[in-house]
Amino acid sequence: MRAKEAPNRCPVKRRCIFGVLPVIAAWLSACGAPNQTVPPDATPPDKRIRIGYVLHGLNHFTQVIKRGAEDAGNFLDAEVEVTGPASFVSTEAIAMFEGMVQKKKSGLVVVPQPGEVWVVPIKEASQANIPVMTANVPSLGSAAAAWFGQDEYQSGVILASELKRILRAQGKDNGKIVVGMCMPGVSVLVERYNGFRKGMEGTRYTITEPFDVTSENTQNYSAWENLVGANPRMVGAVGLCSHDVPNLAKLKTRSGAKWAVAGYDLNVEALDAIRSGTAQVVVGQHPYLQGYLPVLALVQYLREGKPLVKGWVNVGTEVITQENVDSIYQRETDETVERKWYADLIAKSFTDLNALAQPLPGK
Repeated sequence: MRAKEAPNRCPVKRRCIFGVLPVIAAWLSACGAPNQTVPPDATPPDKRIRIGYVLHGLNHFTQVIKRGAEDAGNFLDAEVEVTGPASFVSTEAIAMFEGMVQKKKSGLVVVPQPGEVWVVPIKEASQANIPVMTANVPSLGSAAAAWFGQDEYQSGVILASELKRILRAQGKDNGKIVVGMCMPGVSVLVERYNGFRKGMEGTRYTITEPFDVTSENTQNYSAWENLVGANPRMVGAVGLCSHDVPNLAKLKTRSGAKWAVAGYDLNVEALDAIRSGTAQVVVGQHPYLQGYLPVLALVQYLREGKPLVKGWVNVGTEVITQENVDSIYQRETDETVERKWYADLIAKSFTDLNALAQPLPGK
């Protein structure tokens, strides 16, 4: 598998609620006793840690984040409540977040989309002495301690590099590539697009401006249908959101088209499209880690008294093509396999979150 994996951690509990794996059991034994130095404002050992996690919306992608957060709670013996609006409506998510503040959670995690509207809610939570972590989307200028996500700009560069390789192997060294953005202006999507354009510099491909293909799935399909109809000679279609590749694959199958499909996230429909050859490349951003690691950071701070993680923890980017899709397919379709795979990765690569933290992008 071609992947950029970030580094990871030593859990604070020695019992595993969701089933200790042999490799994790051995690793935990080597970790030694947890640090008992607790700051004055840390959660007392006899008080259960209660963490709230607010998603920006509910779909297959965010369900993986939810699993990661809940698995962290189970493994670390912390109560984790995950919620989010049925649709990706920021005002609804903010109301849920404010409800978590009213519940006096020990710590909070949020996917703050779009980041600018979350500055005040996060600041108010911090003023209430509730530490806040962010994931997937950063909220620059807010009081959030840390952000857990991939290098969005570099992920676009990587996607361009893979798509160039695939198109050239097909004998297509020039032509139009149509790009769709489901939420125009959202920082992470803009970064992906900018990275993609950078990765295509020096080629003879024409990259369109990002068309608004909307975030609602049915409307997204219709938007892509219109774009495909308007660009009959395009050589590639690139979607920057998780529902783009499945919809593009359906359109391509129904029309018998030959253009390449590239995009983001490893949902089952996208992976099936890669396996069948309908889609050519997707990049993944480890949503499971985006759920698990912020909870781990809060528990280590609240229970162990470790310094609060500050800055950006890069969760890494994966590249999936027909060459390696089978190697990760079971992980993405079997929660037991997923849990073990990430437990091993976390034990190997995320032992010290503070050491991994970098300055936030744009800082």
